[in-house]
This record gives sequence, structure tokens and C-alpha cells, in this order.
Amino acid sequence: MIDFWRIKTLTSPHLNPMTPVSSSAARAAKPAPPFVGRVAECAELEQARDSGRPELIAVYGRRRVGKTALVRRFFADQLRLELTGSRKATTKQQLSNFAAALSTVAGVRYARPENWAEAFQTLSRFLETVPKDDRHVVFLDEIPWLAGRRSDFLSAFEHFWNSWGTRQNNLIVVIC
Repeated sequence: MIDFWRIKTLTSPHLNPMTPVSSSAARAAKPAPPFVGRVAECAELEQARDSGRPELIAVYGRRRVGKTALVRRFFADQLRLELTGSRKATTKQQLSNFAAALSTVAGVRYARPENWAEAFQTLSRFLETVPKDDRHVVFLDEIPWLAGRRSDFLSAFEHFWNSWGTRQNNLIVVIC
């Protein structure tokens, strides 16, 4: 079982920013799922992709049930950056991995940022150079490993999302 939480941009004071997926509503849509048995999950991802608003999606569940594969396959054409945290890596190593991942998709070499705030600033500058006529998906996998005890990842991510991401109608950020 994979669980989703879509964190929606508040457009009304009555909306709850963290809304659990309604499986009955998800089953009502009939997308062509990339996975057998993932109709509800694909419907939720399709709804986020088609919303025309910035979307922050948290995917969680037991290990080894296909969360990463589902996100990769569903958003294959819109994936602009995928960063996977490394177990027991230092913040410097995680930031080096970020620079390498961004360099690969951008086609230019990025130096390792000094901290996560600088990394997310670099990411926002990169995303501003990509044509805005399609949805852009940033996939941050293994978040617990990226957000180590002495890491500033969570505060930097929060700032990135709240100050920049929520104003990008073509942006979807998936955390897992």
C-alpha cells in the first residue's frame, strides 16, 4: 500500500493544507495506469499533474513497495530533477550528489553548494530557465537521509517551497 498526501496551496482559509487522498474519489477517475493495481495512486498523481497549480506531494509507505518506481514512471516526461538521499552520507556528500544530479539534467557543471539554502536557490534559478509550457517535476527521494540531524535541509526546503515553489503554477515537487 502506498499512501499519498497532497499538500495544496491555500486558496481559501477553509482549506486544510494537508489533505489525505480519498480513495473513492481517486477510483472514480480512470487513467491508463503505468502499473497494474495502482489505479488509485495514478489517479491522484494525474489529478496533481493536471491541476494547473503548484503541487507538493508526499509519498510514503513501507519500503520496497514501488513508491520510487511509480513516481519515476508516471512523471517520466516531466521529471526535471531527481535527487536520492544516501544513507549515512554527510551533508557535504548529499550536496555533492545534488550538484551532480543538477549538472546531469542541466548539461552544465554545477559546483557543490555550501548549504541546502544555496542548493535550493540554484534549483529555482535552473527551473526558471526551463520552458514553462509543461509541468516540471522535482523528485526528492529518501528525504529522511537528506534531512540528517545536523542538516539544514528541512528549513531550506520549507523556504524554497513557501517563498518560490508556491508561486510556480507549473511545478510539482514529490517527496518520498
